[in-house]
Amino acid sequence: MTTVGRRARGVVLAVVVVAAYVAVILTYALGSSTGAPDLREPAPGKALVYLDVDTVSGEKFSLDARVSVYPGEGLTDDDGNLVDDLIVDVTPTASAGTLTFPSGTRVGPLPVSLYADGDIRHWPFDTYDASSIQVRVFSNAATGRVAVPSEIVVTDSLTSWSVEAVDIDASSAQAFDIRVSRTVGTTIFDIAICVVLVVLPMCTLFVSIQTLRRRKQFLPPIMTWFAVTLFAVLPIRNLFPGAPPIGSWVDYTVVLWVVAGLATAMVLYVVAWWRQGP
Repeated sequence: MTTVGRRARGVVLAVVVVAAYVAVILTYALGSSTGAPDLREPAPGKALVYLDVDTVSGEKFSLDARVSVYPGEGLTDDDGNLVDDLIVDVTPTASAGTLTFPSGTRVGPLPVSLYADGDIRHWPFDTYDASSIQVRVFSNAATGRVAVPSEIVVTDSLTSWSVEAVDIDASSAQAFDIRVSRTVGTTIFDIAICVVLVVLPMCTLFVSIQTLRRRKQFLPPIMTWFAVTLFAVLPIRNLFPGAPPIGSWVDYTVVLWVVAGLATAMVLYVVAWWRQGP
């Protein structure tokens, strides 16, 4: 290959690397961008309820959230304290779903845990669904419990996750499904780590096979490289976001074969040593 050809190939390779770098940065930036600020205000006599999903627990099949209530005029006194006890009932939940805000106090966020159907072993394509969620607000007045009209808003404080809420009851916006899935940027990062793992046995097998065929000279220090590469598999696997448990599908489709390929490369190199040694 001429000097001009080598330079052209180098320029093309550099352009590809820069383009891939820019694509990754843009994907991450677009996936983590925030929307417009929420300027909702509670209507008089009504309550504005935020259900903020802040934790995904795939192993416990649950979504942890915080319930924040903003009572409208008529539900609070001039100092902003509740006139009557305010009760928020969230169903179905994996924990106590009835949250009580005593009268004479200001409301604040309270935690709640929602059931979620999903399987973390499907990482990085795992999704979690909390179905038929209902949020109802009641005022515990002297005349008894009274339903308070309310607006329910689902938000999230999650990184690397996308949260989507869909109304399922046309007669009430208080019944909805929540689906949580990994963002595109996070999924690309997960797949990139898997690709890094796959590259390791490809390189070691290439070296071993070429040495076994006597196309390259046997070099004893390369055995150390094989060992280091083999022991690097577990630390790289531990970088998987979300820490999928051992036995997930990625272990059977990627990790197991990476370890097998590295071990095979070491065996082939030992055979090459046996054949070429004095």
